[in-house]
Amino acid sequence: MSRSIIYTVDPKGELTAMRPAAPKSEDLMQHLVASHPELISDQDGALLLIRREQPIADREDGSGRWSLDHLFVTRTGIPVLVELKRAVDTRLRREVVGQMLDYAANSTAFWQNGRIAESFATAMVAEGRDPDAELAMFLDNTSEPDQFWEQVDANFLAGRIKMVFVADTIPRELARIVEFLNEQMKADVRAVELSWFESESGVTALTPGVIGETERAQSAKAARTELTPVDREEWIAKYLSQFGGETVAAAERYITLVNEAGGSAEVTNSQGSIIATFNLPQGKLYPMTLSHYGKGSIQLCLGYLTSKPAFASEAARKELLERLTAIVGPLSTSTLNGFPKFSAAKLNDPAVAERVREFLVDVREKAES
Repeated sequence: MSRSIIYTVDPKGELTAMRPAAPKSEDLMQHLVASHPELISDQDGALLLIRREQPIADREDGSGRWSLDHLFVTRTGIPVLVELKRAVDTRLRREVVGQMLDYAANSTAFWQNGRIAESFATAMVAEGRDPDAELAMFLDNTSEPDQFWEQVDANFLAGRIKMVFVADTIPRELARIVEFLNEQMKADVRAVELSWFESESGVTALTPGVIGETERAQSAKAARTELTPVDREEWIAKYLSQFGGETVAAAERYITLVNEAGGSAEVTNSQGSIIATFNLPQGKLYPMTLSHYGKGSIQLCLGYLTSKPAFASEAARKELLERLTAIVGPLSTSTLNGFPKFSAAKLNDPAVAERVREFLVDVREKAES
């Protein structure tokens, strides 16, 4: 279908013709989408850019086999995977669909808790920006940072994601595939046609159109996304029992030592983990969480602790990291704003469990002081 000319009228009544054009490069389109994600948003509203060229691994210990054009998240914690192509790119017909499905299948299978928060923090620091300030501005008091990142991780784990194809022209065959996938999959699938217009003076106009939002698909997805509440025993049986009795025993010991340290260990609302929660006068503290990744792992939530005054400095978080390493051995990462983990099975050693309990008590007392 041919595109019509767009006419703009300035305050003086002067008419300017904006004629159909094409983007000069894919990089230009990517930069515009990264800087102005509202160009591709739909009913989910604002999008937070996590990173351009986000690595996607094809195994749990992998660093990244593929590179996703853009990774965003919504204010409700839905990860948004974006692949962008110009209409002149012949891969837009079919190859891009397989490419996106590879990204979605492997990211939901192998993404570790805390990786998105860590990726966001790394990208912000590289740009000379404060990740905590940027996140606070985006959330605008809609949720707490720690709860937000936990929801993001839980949505990834459950496959509650959005896949978005962006191009200056969406071919009809791609539009049909998108609508079919959106009705068949748990994930939301969209195509955004970012039509390009330019004036003789070089002014650009963009008109986005969303493809894939059908009433039937939205009603079906809404019904499927409701979570049935589960208690700790049910969560452990569902996610950890497959790894054997040692992992289940370690999970039960984790719950016990959190309680003995003065906190509570409960399944989160998103059912992504069992998180250690301490109710302090200054607010809630979430220092550790139990995940099913790695056949059951415990994560030190340094990414969450950065927002607490007692642990705002890198020196304070480094001290926590080094102390926990001395207790349980090498952790999965040494990043001071990440979520380093260790095998939950190590808690089956009573001496290790007691030292982890003492560690949590100290974390709580430092946060209270």
